[in-house]
Amino acid sequence: MIISAAVRAVINGEKVIIPCHRHSNFFEIMKVLHCQYDKASVEQGFIDWDNKKERFVSRAEAAQIALKCNQILPHMQADFNPNCCFSEDLW
Repeated sequence: MIISAAVRAVINGEKVIIPCHRHSNFFEIMKVLHCQYDKASVEQGFIDWDNKKERFVSRAEAAQIALKCNQILPHMQADFNPNCCFSEDLW
């Protein structure tokens, strides 16, 4: 089950995963905190929860998980891309 949008990036030389409501929140947070990050390392994805552990998944994998878990909002189902999930598709 998808529980959060997330961004994986290198910040101050360390690879981190930042959960967020929308992917754009990551960039807002970095700007407000004046954090330097490697723009080439930024990967937008989601956090998946399988009742045992959390893990970062790509947009493509998140789309398949969200479909399987019936998480796509009803009004987004007609235009949903099964190869690329957006947080707007879920909440």
